[in-house]
Amino acid sequence: MKMKTGSTSRKILHNSLWYGLETILDMLVFMAASIAVARYLGPEKLGYFSAINFPVMLICGASGTGLALATRKYMTDFLGVGQVGAARAVYEFNYKYQLLGALVITAIGLAIVWPLVGHANRLMAVLMVLSIIPGMMSWVPAQANLAFEDASKNTISALGYVFSYGILIVLTIRFKWDLPGVAASFLIARTIETVMRTVPLNRFLKTLPLEPLPDELAGRIRRFCLQAIAIQVLISVVWSRSEIFFLTAFSDIKQVAFYSVSAGLADRLLIFPKVFGSATGASLMAESARDRFRVGSIVNNAFRYLGLIALPVHVGAALLARQAVWVVYGEKYMPAVPVMIIAAITAIPRAFQDMPDTLMRSADRQWDLLRCLIYTGILNMALDFALIPRYGAIGAAIGNGVGQTFGVVLLWYTARKIYEFTLPWRSMVRIGLATAVMAAVTFAVARSLSPAWALAAGVAAGAPTYMWMVRLLHALEPLDYLRLKMVGDRLPSPLRRGFDGALQFLVPGYRHAEAAAAAVGSSTKVV
Repeated sequence: MKMKTGSTSRKILHNSLWYGLETILDMLVFMAASIAVARYLGPEKLGYFSAINFPVMLICGASGTGLALATRKYMTDFLGVGQVGAARAVYEFNYKYQLLGALVITAIGLAIVWPLVGHANRLMAVLMVLSIIPGMMSWVPAQANLAFEDASKNTISALGYVFSYGILIVLTIRFKWDLPGVAASFLIARTIETVMRTVPLNRFLKTLPLEPLPDELAGRIRRFCLQAIAIQVLISVVWSRSEIFFLTAFSDIKQVAFYSVSAGLADRLLIFPKVFGSATGASLMAESARDRFRVGSIVNNAFRYLGLIALPVHVGAALLARQAVWVVYGEKYMPAVPVMIIAAITAIPRAFQDMPDTLMRSADRQWDLLRCLIYTGILNMALDFALIPRYGAIGAAIGNGVGQTFGVVLLWYTARKIYEFTLPWRSMVRIGLATAVMAAVTFAVARSLSPAWALAAGVAAGAPTYMWMVRLLHALEPLDYLRLKMVGDRLPSPLRRGFDGALQFLVPGYRHAEAAAAAVGSSTKVV
């Protein structure tokens, strides 16, 4: 592992490619696995599994924003000023307390599930609780890698998780290991990921000097972690599937399954925007420590690129939800279709969530972030109480979507008060118009066909229509060609030619950008 230097654009694109590789394989394997598991278990058993799985995933997710995020923030701060020994001290301090927390939380979890979960599901519940340990321990080394602005190390270990999980799910279905087999797949795969992520990083850090951690800094880290944990609890109410608690209490267990399937689709749709958002976030945090005046240009460009991806993907998924459910999950999951449509549309604002979150954490304004989440959490809980008892999974999707939209708007409003930047609304209008034309064409093509043919034809008609409209409306600027071309330059030769051709088609004025770059000497100077 090397501490790399270079332009911010190159680092973002380098990390985007690694995130992209991880994301594509993650999406393919986990989507296939989730579909296979849903069909294998059926709505009722899937509902029981989701009810146990959600609190476990909630705990593991909280681990990514407490000590883990403090690791990234303070290591980034010290690496930015060349204090490598202090950065290593931060990592070792946080890793030790993360391990202690993982052991304590797991012990408490086992003490809860053993008497409360019925005998039929007890083994599954115990295995899921044990997966908390590797689930928590993978976060600190992952955030340390991002402090070095190198996502490749996280991707390699994540691929170990993805492939091992896929293999174990196949074995579970083949040998009919039922719910315990699914739970064991999580436990084993998470353990493999954590070992692959931790060992190389620890080996690298031992080559660096070690400085004692000042008491004052340890106190700041503890305060940061307490705030981050409080934030994560609220994030779990707002961004995660907290509606599962209400559905379990007030609705039929099948409603839990229908909501889980729909929320899972929304999460999968968000993977591509989050690839770029996460890569941007790593450089945003580092750039805000180096030169906060460059934050605006990064935010402006990243916002447009996120919109370019998120709008057509989510709108297209909503239009083809009925056909997709019929083909993929089967007739017994058709009641989930309206839930899936609502979840796909209302998840669009979440594509833009990560950047303002990162900006506020980078500025050490976690209290502002916490206040935003408190307001959003109150709204979300009120909507859940009002809608879920009467409308079940549909009410859960509406409540979660409205609450998330309000939360994202509030996050951006607050972040703009801390950093000076403008958002590219003119470009977003053009992207929105291109998406609207794509939606009309997709609907017209798919409406009269059988589900399988409608799904294929809708995608085949919608994708080129969207590309044509992006070109005709000039939704991308000439300089975008130079920025995005860096992605193509890192692809294998056959993919590179296709990517560059598509990019030239999308950006009609790309030759002007090439001429301008040649005049200044190199396109790599574009940020």
